[in-house]
Amino acid sequence: MYKTFDKFLQQEQIIKKSRFIVLGDYVDSEKSATIWLKNIKEKFYDARHIAYAYRVINNGQVFQKSSDDGEPSGTAGKPILNVIINDDLINVVIAVVRYFGGIKLGAGGLTRAYGGSAKLLKLFYVDKLQELEIQTDICNGDRLFKYLNNHNIKYDKQFNDKLYVKIYANDFEKIKADLDFIDFNK
Repeated sequence: MYKTFDKFLQQEQIIKKSRFIVLGDYVDSEKSATIWLKNIKEKFYDARHIAYAYRVINNGQVFQKSSDDGEPSGTAGKPILNVIINDDLINVVIAVVRYFGGIKLGAGGLTRAYGGSAKLLKLFYVDKLQELEIQTDICNGDRLFKYLNNHNIKYDKQFNDKLYVKIYANDFEKIKADLDFIDFNK
């Protein structure tokens, strides 16, 4: 199980006359995060800074990126990414839009402002199950479905010349070990 967002989110706070708008959303790839960020930059074209971070998983590998967008190095994107990592969020993008209010915050103030803005979304985290897709011979169906049903594991199935099953669970290592009659390398 991992935590993510299930919808577009927006919160706002004022810190020493600067307006910080934090935006978050679910994304399923680096490409979708990049497209999402492009749309945010177009929407808030007049903002002084749009710092961001994202973290996605693809084929079991985690990809993450952050940007300070002109703020001093490590004071904007990194604090946002730290919130994502420390709260174990996956498949999320968070952008913090800053409209400068005329008062400089200093490096420590910026770090607290950007990280604190990202934390405003904490109330909206949702738990999601991970997905595993299996392709196997139809003759394995009875054993597979008996196992899944006995362990209350959610799944979707589709039959064609092969059996295609999408499993929704958390401990795939145990499931793979228990289902030793299925070749997971297909």
